[in-house]
Amino acid sequence: MGSMLSGRASVDLPADPAATEAFGQWLGERLRPGDTLALVGGLGAGKTTLVRGLAGGLRVDDPDAVQSPTYLLVVEHPGPVPLLHADAYLPAKLEGFLADGGLEYLFDARAVVAVEWADRVRRLLPARTLWLELALAPGGGRHLRLACADAAAFAFLADLPARFPFLPSTAADPANGPAASPAPPKCR
Repeated sequence: MGSMLSGRASVDLPADPAATEAFGQWLGERLRPGDTLALVGGLGAGKTTLVRGLAGGLRVDDPDAVQSPTYLLVVEHPGPVPLLHADAYLPAKLEGFLADGGLEYLFDARAVVAVEWADRVRRLLPARTLWLELALAPGGGRHLRLACADAAAFAFLADLPARFPFLPSTAADPANGPAASPAPPKCR
């Protein structure tokens, strides 16, 4: 992540983990093969939950199988656009894997890559990386900050609303019947 970032956005999510997953799905529907998503945030910030939603947005074969890959380093989730989910919580382990030929595998131009604890391996990530910092908000919920060195590579950030506008629900509302899944936000 260069010192000068040209693309920046932020969004606030409600406290419900389903909102974090929904944002991940929205993001997965917009990322392209060859993109890298660098996730930064403390324990419990929602990184893995967001990646589970990302997997759904990418239409991987089994998005519910997404779990933290801390001790596995990299987990591949097959689908129309494969998801390579990596974890740098143990940076020496991941750096060793990447130094032993893993860079070519991990940054496959046919896949989307998500790296948790990415700040620990910042210098190894490609230029076309979208950085996403997750933080718990003071009043509950999460505050997400997104940044990239090349705004054109992630042009959809320009239209991201400050408060993510929808939270999918499958629960029925007794007053109104079953809830419909709202459409993702429209670009302005």
